[in-house]
Amino acid sequence: MAMTFDQFAAVRGDSSDVLGKILYYSLSSILVERADLERICLETGFPNTASSRVRIVDAFRSATGDIYDRKAEVLDGTARIFKIYCRDNHGDKATVSRELVKETLDESTNRYKKLANISLDRESGVFSYENLIFDSVDPLPYCHQAQELFELYQHCVSRKQVETMLEHYLNDMQAVKVSGRGKIYFIPRDRMHMLDLFEDFIAALEAVNKNNNPYRIPLDSNSMYVVDDQKQRDKMAAAFYNTVRREIEDYQERANHLIQTGNQSAHILDRWVLKIEALKDKKAHYEQILQRELHNLDEEFTTLGYLAQELRFRANSARFQKAA
Repeated sequence: MAMTFDQFAAVRGDSSDVLGKILYYSLSSILVERADLERICLETGFPNTASSRVRIVDAFRSATGDIYDRKAEVLDGTARIFKIYCRDNHGDKATVSRELVKETLDESTNRYKKLANISLDRESGVFSYENLIFDSVDPLPYCHQAQELFELYQHCVSRKQVETMLEHYLNDMQAVKVSGRGKIYFIPRDRMHMLDLFEDFIAALEAVNKNNNPYRIPLDSNSMYVVDDQKQRDKMAAAFYNTVRREIEDYQERANHLIQTGNQSAHILDRWVLKIEALKDKKAHYEQILQRELHNLDEEFTTLGYLAQELRFRANSARFQKAA
């Protein structure tokens, strides 16, 4: 199910005719100093759920993964287009290795040329590059750029962590994704007031973003009101089914895994019981908003309910055994 903004009947402002809001946001490469993130969250009141742990290998892979350039040159009257980026290379247990390559686009088959080796010593954390090959492309600036990014990634919050923060907040807004492609969500009317904070947070992040890659798309967000009529309620019901069906499948698989492996952590078992109950509450919430019974997933929710009962029983048993 793919939708775009022009498929929704919009109204100019909040009124009794409003069903909710459609939110769109973009989230490209981003690097934000942890101190800046903490300040923004404190000033705006946005929940800071970012982890403080940074794995040095993750920082290395992220830094080298951000290296990308596209160039064109004319040789002997023929135009050639090539790309420069890093790709995985065979290393050993002590090092993580990637190679900087130049890919020349060709009608028959693309040609690849290694420009440098970039590596990280897992134990010492030393970043290094070697075997530089100079041709029409100078590999040294790209190696320097990777090293600078590596330093940044070790004390910055990156896209993955920011995306997790935004997803948690979307869950709090009872958001439902309405497009298979892109980040387009429906926010029900009683949670629309939370959108101002979401959009302010996105704008504040972009203002302090340290990723200056010329190919990146700036962080942005936009929203519009959706009229409350039968056609729009039908669309939101379809979006709800698509979104929640995937969530139910994930929850069922996770609950089955916990049961089959005999997990004895009452904390983990309780957490998944609460997640299942929250999903049931979300269904009830949308039934009220959309003014209809959402029966199409009753069988799946029944199965999920049985799994929740089993998880609750196992959590209580684990607590009893621990107390005994």
